[in-house]
Amino acid sequence: MSARPPHAQEPQERDDDAHRLLTALVCSALEPALTGVLLFDLPPEHVPAVAGVFAEVLGVAADRPPGAVPRTTLDAATADEDLWLRPLVRRSAGGIEFTLGPGPLAETADSPPLVLVPDLARLSVPGMRAAVQLLGADTATLEHSGIRRRWTPRARWLAFCRAEDAAHLSPHLLDRFPVRLGVPGLRPLPGHDPLGPLPAAWAAALSPRTPRRPTTLSGGFAASVLEQLDDREGLGHRRALALGRIARALARLDAAEERERPETSAEAGTPAPVIPDAPVLVTPVHVGRAARLIRLRTAHRPSAPPPESAPAQEPPPAPGPGPYRPAPDHGPGPEPPPETGPFVREPESAVPLGPAPVRSEAPGPFSPYPEDGAGPGPDGATLRIPARRTAGARASRGAVVGVRRARDLWDLAPVRTAMEAAKYRAIRGGRGPLVIVPQDLRGYVRAPEPVRLLTLVLDHTCRGDWDWHPALEPFLRWAYVTRAAVHVVEVGARGAANELRAGSFSARSTRDPRIAAALARPAGRATPLAHGLDQAGSALRRALRHHRAGLVEAMLVVVTDGRGNVPLAAGRTGRRGSGPAGRTGTTDAVRAAERIRALGRSRLHSVVIDPGRRPYTALPAELADALGAHVIAARADEEGAGRAR
Repeated sequence: MSARPPHAQEPQERDDDAHRLLTALVCSALEPALTGVLLFDLPPEHVPAVAGVFAEVLGVAADRPPGAVPRTTLDAATADEDLWLRPLVRRSAGGIEFTLGPGPLAETADSPPLVLVPDLARLSVPGMRAAVQLLGADTATLEHSGIRRRWTPRARWLAFCRAEDAAHLSPHLLDRFPVRLGVPGLRPLPGHDPLGPLPAAWAAALSPRTPRRPTTLSGGFAASVLEQLDDREGLGHRRALALGRIARALARLDAAEERERPETSAEAGTPAPVIPDAPVLVTPVHVGRAARLIRLRTAHRPSAPPPESAPAQEPPPAPGPGPYRPAPDHGPGPEPPPETGPFVREPESAVPLGPAPVRSEAPGPFSPYPEDGAGPGPDGATLRIPARRTAGARASRGAVVGVRRARDLWDLAPVRTAMEAAKYRAIRGGRGPLVIVPQDLRGYVRAPEPVRLLTLVLDHTCRGDWDWHPALEPFLRWAYVTRAAVHVVEVGARGAANELRAGSFSARSTRDPRIAAALARPAGRATPLAHGLDQAGSALRRALRHHRAGLVEAMLVVVTDGRGNVPLAAGRTGRRGSGPAGRTGTTDAVRAAERIRALGRSRLHSVVIDPGRRPYTALPAELADALGAHVIAARADEEGAGRAR
């Protein structure tokens, strides 16, 4: 990465993704606490270029060549031994011997290493634990296999992830990355500098030879940081600290730029003196620029306006590029009218839901915290390794249904084997030890593990006098013929333990009597459709990713009229909100359907059965569009028999 001369003529300051990303990487290398950078929706082919730029920036900060910065790549196959231990070969008096030394994350190098995570959603559990333990920590301790080491973590983590996968990650892991940017449209520049050349003022600020000036915070700094963030409970203080630290890094870049390019006094015509030890003042202006750098979206301040909404008159070009300075915000527009409606309404009532959200193909402004739009995180989301299962034959992994004479030494039944040998104990030796001969060996008989799954989401509040058995019969017959397992999610059933939550159960086959009872259950009042789709998505995700036998096909059938009057947050907590629901429940259901669609359609097939109930006939089609599903339209005639049309 080349550096421009300090007094060369500079082009007009850019406001594109490449310049934003370069500014964020420089801020991470300049500020000691900004150790984690998370980039959303970056095309995979641009990952090596961005990683190379970050390595060059860290090399400038450590006064070392870019190739001297150690790199460590973490992926789905990373184990604990790959992170904390490293085999060493040394010569001794007895010859060559192998020993163990500190691993790549123990930071034995002189310069801070670069930890690269190409896909954070597919990172192994040991890698996630290492990120939670090291990112933002003041000290770290390693005690493993006779190695004892204590150090201050200085490594910079560069991770990549899709925005739609952020809802499936642990919030503890996401909070460890203070710098987050969405760069779906990044187009690196050709040549040696994919993100543009590094300004000389920035290189001087990064260099360890430059004296570091102290920083002071202005009076309104803390208030401006809190004003930029949402006032919601449970978010913690990491976001406020990250925003303040980015603002401090931008202020230090401004100070370095002023040192390289001192302003000329209009009265005297001489350069203004720069005091070397003068503190750098961090003001609310830097906080606003930091919020626009990461495209922070809040409830009271919208994101930065799109390029076409910028004023026609552009500011004159500055002598140097300086830190990221986008166009100032023009303030929020007029607030839309509040959406009103009862929190829980009777299933037959017709209450206006307000205008439906416009579904645009063009992506809107990106938020650095996409997990907030998915509601509260899953209950009990921990970073524990799942139980290990041996890979043996598929027939040895099903449920035990009997015992038979063993044909080999695999999957033996020890209790039945001992009981069989005890029958002949008196003949084989009397009071001596129990003698087991090959004829006594018994093995388990296991049922075959199902390789197909049928997931039913039953909205009881859409039934009325309509008989949904004819519409569901083809899917139940498919599950019966293919011996598929069944997962049933019930929404709005009368007599539920909590009417704001959806209930679910799993069955090994369609012959389970609980399925017939679920199909005959009467309707209740509330419709937690969003919570039901969220539970169905979790069940499908577990089955497709962690099923022991490996699912080959899954079917999702949703029977609903699309009227969800319970928000997802209320469904997960089981407590009513303080205000009216409006369209919140319907919007949460659409978002939950979009997360199911993100699982892919290679092994998952989705169907929405629309009962055609008025007056909201467009809601099932909207839900099917978000789910990527086919729609089966059914109507109820006078006798109450449902027919597909």
